[in-house]
Formats: sequence, C-alpha cells, structure tokens
Amino acid sequence: MNGLPYYKAYPRDFIEGTIGMAFEDKCAYRVVLELIYMQGGELPDDARYISGLLGCSIRKWKSIRARLIDADKIHVSGAFLMNYRAVSELESLAKLQEKQRENASGYKKNSNLKKPRLRHTEPEPEPEVSTNVDTKARKRAVRLPADWTLPDDWFQVALDIGLDPDVIREEADEIRDWSHSSPKGAKLDWLATWRTWCRRVKREKENENRNPNGYRGEQQRRIDDRRSAISEAIREARNRR
Repeated sequence: MNGLPYYKAYPRDFIEGTIGMAFEDKCAYRVVLELIYMQGGELPDDARYISGLLGCSIRKWKSIRARLIDADKIHVSGAFLMNYRAVSELESLAKLQEKQRENASGYKKNSNLKKPRLRHTEPEPEPEVSTNVDTKARKRAVRLPADWTLPDDWFQVALDIGLDPDVIREEADEIRDWSHSSPKGAKLDWLATWRTWCRRVKREKENENRNPNGYRGEQQRRIDDRRSAISEAIREARNRR
C-alpha cells in the first residue's frame, strides 16, 4: 500500500483523544501519525530514524513510545508501528480509488459503442439540431471604470427626467465614486441604474422646493448627512494618494 501526500484529518477527534496526555507526547503522536500515513500504514519501528525526525534522543523516544503504546495510540506489528484508524482510512481510500479506476475504465470501453437499431429496416435517425440561438454569455455585474465619464445619451436621459445640467454633472461624479466605494457598487445594467439614480435625485430636489424654510425632515437630513460623509471620505482618500 502506497503512502499518501495528504489525508483526511479530524481535529476534534485528535484533541478529544489526547486530553490528559503530556505536551511532548501529543506532539510526538502527531508526527508519528504523519509518518504512518506517509509510509502507507506501517512505520518501521526504527528508534534512530524516528527520534531523528522528532529531534530528540533515542532514550526520550523510547520513553514516549512506551507511553503511546500504553495509551493505545500506536501498536507494534512485528518490525512496524501502526495506528488502527490510519490503517482503516488507508484501506477505505484504496477501495475507493480502485472503484474509481474501474468506473473510468468501463466508461472508456463503452464510450465508442453505438446503440444498435431495433430493426434493420429502421432508417438512421437524423442528428439533432440545436434551435437555441442565444449564444451570448450570461451578463455579470460590473463597477464603473475609474476613468468613467457620463455619455452624452445618459446626459440627455437626465435632462428628460428634469435635472439641471450642473446637477447632472455633480451626480455623475457621485455615482462613479459610489460604484467604487460601495459593496453594492457592481450592477448588471448601468443605464437603468442611472435612470433610477436621477429619478431619486429629482424627488429629493422636489422635496426641497416644497420646504421654503429649509426644513426637510429628519429622514431627509440623515440622507444628506450620509451623502456628505461619503463624499468627504472619498475626497480624503484621493488626497492621500
């Protein structure tokens, strides 16, 4: 049985199974388990080899070895050290790999076989022709480019909604910075997002006009405060570059 370059580990089982063991015994046990898996389930019971890998004396390893055997963590089988769970895991893996090889072999053998016709008088079936003409890839949400500027037709969209040119230019900068800074700044359809953005700004402007004394309500004030804070944070970030 070949050793493994990696294997399933069960941290909880190891922690719970080594409760009460001394620190050096736990560390040695972990390394010995790695060696057992690397050796395919049977680690040569060579005190010099194992103590060299552990970085301890042969006498120290023999003392640790005796304690691990007493704790039923490792077992001696002739000239080898074993761990029953490691052997079981390796055997299960070997069976799984063998099954996968058999399945792959059977698939390759049958892949070139054609299904026989039921009657010799039946005509050969016509090959199926796909009627799906939609070959476009699924759209992905994207952010606005760093050098993005407002297209002329988008500017006209904002004018049609009722925004002033100066407001449109200001909001174009706002939506670009928002796209870069917000976790939700990636969109599938940016033109639709721009229309929604402009309609919201239009409603805000209309609410301002309805309040000649400048009072716009607690909710509107919070919205403006958040927008101001975002703009200020963006300006500070730019200045630090």
